Amino acid sequence: MHNQQGFTLTELMIVIAIIAILSAIGLPAYQNYLQKAAITDMLQLMMPYKTAIELCAMERGSVQNCNAETYGIPAEKGSRYSEKVTISNGQITLTGLETLKGLSVQLFPHWDAKKGDLQWYKKCQSENRLLLNNCQNQFRFSDQQEQL
Repeated sequence: MHNQQGFTLTELMIVIAIIAILSAIGLPAYQNYLQKAAITDMLQLMMPYKTAIELCAMERGSVQNCNAETYGIPAEKGSRYSEKVTISNGQITLTGLETLKGLSVQLFPHWDAKKGDLQWYKKCQSENRLLLNNCQNQFRFSDQQEQL
């Protein structure tokens, strides 16, 4: 008798179908993970600017004229996932690249002169709902107030 070796066409098609189903389930989760990692990179890029703006506001008593390359605030730059950080009167704006294309994050400082306190508010903007939700969850600042 001659023994058959290898797999039948049906067995191979079943394996391919299983791989396709697992990929369909895993790919969105992986994309979500990549977005969260990229947003964390954006958050890390923003932190030195935030700290410098806080120091500028405490020294000057206001966030007016707390701009890039003044009062110890670093020069505007980008990263792998952020096109550029822009600073204007203490307001930080980040624009996403690659995985974060279409995402814009703005951080607004609110200086309370009586308390000598600086509060931060965020505004995430994106047409992509998943990207917007990830931004809202990663940037743990209060949402922008209308009176600011």
